[in-house]
This record gives sequence, C-alpha cells and structure tokens, in this order.
Amino acid sequence: MQHQAIMEKYEDFLILFRPMILLQIFVSSFSVILLLFAFVMGLSNVEIFETSTVVLTRLFCTIIPILIQIFTICYFYGNIHNQKDSIVFALYSSNWTEMDLKCKKLILLAMQLNNANHKKLKFTRTKIVNLEMFFKTMGNCYTVISVLVNYIQQNVE
Repeated sequence: MQHQAIMEKYEDFLILFRPMILLQIFVSSFSVILLLFAFVMGLSNVEIFETSTVVLTRLFCTIIPILIQIFTICYFYGNIHNQKDSIVFALYSSNWTEMDLKCKKLILLAMQLNNANHKKLKFTRTKIVNLEMFFKTMGNCYTVISVLVNYIQQNVE
C-alpha cells in the first residue's frame, strides 16, 4: 500500500512538472549547442568570430553549469526509474514459488500492479529521460557543432 501511495504521488508529480522539465531539457540542450558553437568559433582563426579571452572564459563558465543541470535531471529521473523497476525484480527474485497459494497470488498481483504502472518521464515515446539520454544529447551536440564549424570554415575559405 505504501508503494502504491508513492506511485500515485509520482504520477501527480509527472502530471504537474513533466512539461516544464522537458522544456527545460530542450532549452538547455539548445543553449549548450549555441554556447559551444560560439566558444569553438571564438577559438578558431576566423576573423568574423574573433573574441577576447574574457568572453571565451565566460562562455566556458556558462556551459559547465548548464551541462551539470542537464546531467542532474537525467541522473535523478534515471535513478527513480531504476528503483521503480527494481521493485518488480525484487518481488520476482524472492522465494515466491515455494510459498503457499495465498502468498503466491498476492505476490503475482503485486507484480502485475507494478508492471501495469509504467509511468516514466519520456521525451518522446521511445526516449526516456535518463543518463543514456544525456550522453546521446551530448553526442548530438557534438555532431551539430562539428557540422556548423565545418560549414563556417568552408564558407570563409
């Protein structure tokens, strides 16, 4: 019953904060792309993007907290999802097959209830907010930045 109450509170939390958290992840990821692009172009030898070391330091010091923020959100929700899934695994791993019929039915019912409750914070239907999403986002940021830098350098030359 305590687990059911926790799951209800988690669902209420997702209903309230899901749009804000997903928007925050999207805006933060977009900000990281823009800031990293400005930082990399500031380091390049392109005359259009020449900046001082103070500006480059500020850009770098702005990127780090945003990355930490995205990492924290992804880690927090990944941890919640793992703990939620571990309850079903713990029930299954218990010695429930050797118990009496009443206990077997109760454990199977609890496992069905937990399996039916697959509420997770998802960015899309397939992308769950967890550390894997964070690392994929950073990989996408790198890809976008490298394409932009190559494009700018080819147009300047």
